[in-house]
Amino acid sequence: MVGRRLLMKKNLVFFMTDQQRFDTLFADIGDQLVTPTWNALAMDGIHLARTYSSCPLCVPSRTSLATGINPLKNKMILNDLPGVLAQNHTSLHKMLHEEGYDVAHIGVNHISLDPPLKESIPFAAWEDDESYERHAREHGVSVVPDSSQRSEINEYANGEYRKKLYSNAVVRSFDNDLSLFKDVWFTTRAVEYIRKEHTKPFALFICLWAPHPPLVVPPAYRAKFDPDKVKFPPSFLKPPKNGAQGRKYGASAQLGKLTDPDIWKEAWAAHYSLTNLADEQLGRVVAALKETSLFEETLIVCTADHGEQLGEHGNYQKMEMYESAIRVPAVFRMKGLKQNRIDTPISHLDFVPTILDLLEVDVDQTFEGQSHADSFLNGEPLSPSPVFAVYNGNHALGDIRRMIVEGGWKYIWDGEEAELFDLVSDPDELVNLSGQAHLREREYDLHRQLSTWAKNQNDWIDYNRRWN
Repeated sequence: MVGRRLLMKKNLVFFMTDQQRFDTLFADIGDQLVTPTWNALAMDGIHLARTYSSCPLCVPSRTSLATGINPLKNKMILNDLPGVLAQNHTSLHKMLHEEGYDVAHIGVNHISLDPPLKESIPFAAWEDDESYERHAREHGVSVVPDSSQRSEINEYANGEYRKKLYSNAVVRSFDNDLSLFKDVWFTTRAVEYIRKEHTKPFALFICLWAPHPPLVVPPAYRAKFDPDKVKFPPSFLKPPKNGAQGRKYGASAQLGKLTDPDIWKEAWAAHYSLTNLADEQLGRVVAALKETSLFEETLIVCTADHGEQLGEHGNYQKMEMYESAIRVPAVFRMKGLKQNRIDTPISHLDFVPTILDLLEVDVDQTFEGQSHADSFLNGEPLSPSPVFAVYNGNHALGDIRRMIVEGGWKYIWDGEEAELFDLVSDPDELVNLSGQAHLREREYDLHRQLSTWAKNQNDWIDYNRRWN
């Protein structure tokens, strides 16, 4: 056991996966649990069972999650890794650094700010894609996607359709030593950081790539989940009845149509395998915290940036507002939190104010999201409030989606067509109820709330076409 000076403030370990389905938590595939470590933390902490991303796309989601500012307001509305749209917003990383924390980032860096996140503060440790790729090349591991795992679609971008390559659902094996797999390598670096001598509280951000496609899976993990034991959900390959017609032209719908029906089970099994691999990396982190007597002195937050559709409604990847794409797994674990499953809808935008309050860090900043720290500590019900999300296209302005979830209802608007789902009676979103006379008042209220919120964020799309 490594000795430690008693740290006055709690540490933070923020663990994020990429494109993980919310329903992988507590999933049991052929008597094999997918996320045993997440499950254990959820049962010992708080499982936020209805958490929504602010955008079903990597960079906008991660940037809003890091800043507590929604994509329309922080201007990071696309997968803009070059930072053309980047703004000078304060990240959670910087807030904690200014409070005296040592801050470390290990993993993919899909947060786009100006100045760049890496340059915003003196990080105590920093590893990213470039770090891994240098290491991989030195050991003969290719970082170039195999052509068999790429498919071309016609993506709507800046007013026209353009050819674009996306990862498809083809599965391949990672045939190198497991220690050279990206997320295993990242986790080894994170464990090394945890085991260092710490004289100040630390905030460690671990951002894994799995289970994001391309679906490259180490053989030992690929063998864990039998594709023949995968059970498809009721919405598999079924667009919603009376669904918005424009959805079939979206990027994820095109990708879904390109996928050979015979490989869907393998793709699902690969998603479970990669999620399980990521869960085992979380287990390594938890073990290191316990080994160094830091587990009870640390707030652990686990989530994903967005979900994965895997053929639901005929779609592949994210980029839509259906539950499988926009809803994410989320767990908070810290000594003193009430053990609880919370089914009230919450937003990723609630994470920054909640984390700051749990760490007892005061900042001179207001947030759109709510802090749920008091509820987490006292076991009181969360105060329900509407949850909003936006999508604007991938690397260029394209397909538009706006969403509000309030209680058991979800409403989606794209500037021309609407979708309305009763998530209580229809959790798989099989039937679009928009336009039904008996729900006109409810739909109007949801549209009004969504348009009022969006206009306050300087949204540019038309909200008058539906109701005039």
